[in-house]
Amino acid sequence: MKNKKVVYSTKWITYTAILTALVAATGYIPAITTPIGRIYWVDGMVLIAAYLTDPLSAFIAGGLGSLIYDIFASPAMMIPSLLIHGLQGATVSALLHFVLPSFFKKTEWIKALICSLAGALIVVLGYFIYRTVTSGAEYAFTQIPRNVLQEAIGISAAMVLCYVTTLKKRLANARLLPDFKNEMLQNSAAEPEKSANRAEF
Repeated sequence: MKNKKVVYSTKWITYTAILTALVAATGYIPAITTPIGRIYWVDGMVLIAAYLTDPLSAFIAGGLGSLIYDIFASPAMMIPSLLIHGLQGATVSALLHFVLPSFFKKTEWIKALICSLAGALIVVLGYFIYRTVTSGAEYAFTQIPRNVLQEAIGISAAMVLCYVTTLKKRLANARLLPDFKNEMLQNSAAEPEKSANRAEF
């Protein structure tokens, strides 16, 4: 798919669609019941999308995936989920792939952890603001511990899946990950043979 400036590879489109579907599906995994509330798994999947893809793809996967889940589970939360989890995914991906220094390359999991904490802050503050506006500050404060715990669990799950199991490294070595620096976003004037395998609209 291309516009005047960029070309999006078929692999990029496929990854974005799959990750969006996985974020939506993850919402249906039974929540963990704790004394401070129910803990959901969506944040972990949003972070995985951020670890594997670029900020735009991570925004779509996190935001649209959460919105799709909320259409059926909690329609009132559709727009807040779209914005909060979309920003979570995009921010983590941007920090991980473009902002933090390259000396973390051999220990990328450290950089991913730092970026994930920034994403967690967005989620905790985002839902706090939303609940303050809709239900009052007193209720919003009571939900902070649940959101913090949910982020901790989500970060742990995503880190284990992508880095402890070396899933991301294996996908990269097998060239199964989109290379968004060279493949996802290219000048639309790229040579025809280089864009022959790309879906164009």
